[in-house]
Amino acid sequence: MAIMKIHESLLWARNAGADLSEKLNYFAHVDTDGDIVLAGDGEHVIGNIIEAASENNPVTVQFGGIGKVVAGAAIVAGERIASDGDGKAAPATTGEFSPGIALTSADAGDVFPFAYISSGDVA
Repeated sequence: MAIMKIHESLLWARNAGADLSEKLNYFAHVDTDGDIVLAGDGEHVIGNIIEAASENNPVTVQFGGIGKVVAGAAIVAGERIASDGDGKAAPATTGEFSPGIALTSADAGDVFPFAYISSGDVA
C-alpha cells in the first residue's frame, strides 16, 4: 500500500458543523459559522476530509496537492470533478465549482486520487 505524505501547509483543522465521523475522503465546505460541513451539489469545496470527526470536534481537510475522494458516480481519468449532493465526487458540469481533475477512472463508491487544480466554476 502506498503511503501519501501531505505537507502540513496544505491541511486545515476546524470544528465539524455536523457528524462527519463516517465521511473520510468526502468533499468539505465551510458554512456561514466557519464550521466544516459536507459540500453540496456543485458548491465550493474547501478540501477533502482526511481526519473525520463527530459534530463539534476538530475535522481536518486537505486543500491542495493530490487528494483522495469517494466517487458518487462513474468518473473518467482527466475529467474535471465537482461535489455531488452528498459530498462525493461527480463529473463537473457548467456552473459548478470544480476543485480539480481525476487522476484515474473510478466507479461509484471507489476512492480515487485527484489533483487540486481549482480554476473556479466550470464554463
